[in-house]
Amino acid sequence: MKKITFLFLLFASITFAQNQSAGPVQSSITTPIPQQFGGTEMFRFSKGLVTQLDQGSAFDFNSSRWFSFGRLNTGSQTVYGLRFQLPNRAITMGYQDINDDNPRIQWIGDSVKSNLEFRSATSFTSTASNLNATMTFDGKTFFGTPLTVNDTKVGIDYSDVPNTSRTGLTVQNNTTEGNYYTITGFKSINNVSCTIKTGMSIQTDGGSYGNTGVSVSLLDGTYNTGVSSSVRSQATGGSSNGVRGSVYGPSGVTPTGFGAGIYGSSTASTNRYAGYFAGNVVVTGSFSSGSDRKLKQDIKTEENMLEKLAQIDAVNYTFKPNDQLNLPTNLQHGFIAQNIEQVFPELVSTITKPILDKDNKEVDVLEYKAVNYIGMISILTSSLNEMNAKMGALEGELEDMRREVASYREAKLDGQNATEVGFSMEQNKPNPFTNQTVVNYTLPSNTKATIAVVDLSGKFIKEYDLSNEKGQLIINSSDIGKGIFIYTLISDNEVIISKKMIVR
Repeated sequence: MKKITFLFLLFASITFAQNQSAGPVQSSITTPIPQQFGGTEMFRFSKGLVTQLDQGSAFDFNSSRWFSFGRLNTGSQTVYGLRFQLPNRAITMGYQDINDDNPRIQWIGDSVKSNLEFRSATSFTSTASNLNATMTFDGKTFFGTPLTVNDTKVGIDYSDVPNTSRTGLTVQNNTTEGNYYTITGFKSINNVSCTIKTGMSIQTDGGSYGNTGVSVSLLDGTYNTGVSSSVRSQATGGSSNGVRGSVYGPSGVTPTGFGAGIYGSSTASTNRYAGYFAGNVVVTGSFSSGSDRKLKQDIKTEENMLEKLAQIDAVNYTFKPNDQLNLPTNLQHGFIAQNIEQVFPELVSTITKPILDKDNKEVDVLEYKAVNYIGMISILTSSLNEMNAKMGALEGELEDMRREVASYREAKLDGQNATEVGFSMEQNKPNPFTNQTVVNYTLPSNTKATIAVVDLSGKFIKEYDLSNEKGQLIINSSDIGKGIFIYTLISDNEVIISKKMIVR
């Protein structure tokens, strides 16, 4: 008897425990179907659709609670996937329409605009969990606990990470499949008009041993750029900075440690430079670390530079149009690199600059020569010292000549000076000059005289015959060149008066 009773109960339980659906297959879900035993409909089966009502009297979107799996008609469209419906809010996973290419996870809110959370847990029986990410109803995304800054669209909070080294965001691509021309790890686009736009803002506060705002390491590429910046000011009088760096010390304290707004370094090899600027460079202070004696060896004094310097032509010029170097358009003063290379080859380097297309792909190279103008300073200084030494020697010789002439005049003219006997030669005007200068002179009657020009080394340059007793001598710089010269009034093979003039 017990076995029969047990079998009956088992059969009854199986029979009445099965979910049942009454009547023909329905195409809508708005009207509940009366069930056997006077119960409320719990499951509904339709072609391609399974639904269950958990609370309420209808499968509506306002006050009922239910779920569906499969092809669901919402009244305005047919969706495909899974839907969990709560009063005035729901979440769906699947395709919004049969013609959609992309599936979606979508949460819907009417009076309650909730957020979508991604959580992890270690217990199957407890609701306790860790918040990993949050997507807000207005489109923000947070990783970890949502940040408190209202204007943050994507936030990462890793303050509770126990590791000694923390990384806020890693973008990694190690795939070797396919043929990729361009891969961008991080890209920021902001085309909305506003007062201030910032593509990336990095801030560190609090004490630490070392802070790095942006660290870039690029290896094994044919063409590498650590940071690329292209800035254009919209307003005519606007200010633009491609890269801007500032360094400060602690507040109220004069810093003694090393600091640099922008720091660049390179290997000391051909065509490698710590900084390259295609355009004008402005500095308010400049120091050269290569001047310290302890950094140098085989130190020798520059000697006999004046003769070499005379082989270099100082020129003025304008640059040819060049879309790679941003050269100035106004009149320039300087040297020709090829000319300097013939005399001082160690002061000239050959630059090989890559030419890139709009995709930053190297399509050609531009090769040109550049001059180490700082290296020219010691050569100019040495030449100036040589010139001063020769000028000192010449001035000594001239002084000796003046004394001899004065002694000769005193003996010959019985105490009369050159002016009293009719000789005079004024200082040239203008002095210094560039193109032309004038020397006024006076000679005694029936006297022949000349004005001779020599350089500071004593080399004869040019001689002018004087025919009038009183007149002006015009000297052109094209006749004598540039530099410092001595011009002397000579009569009857005697030096009467000597003066200096400078041609620029």
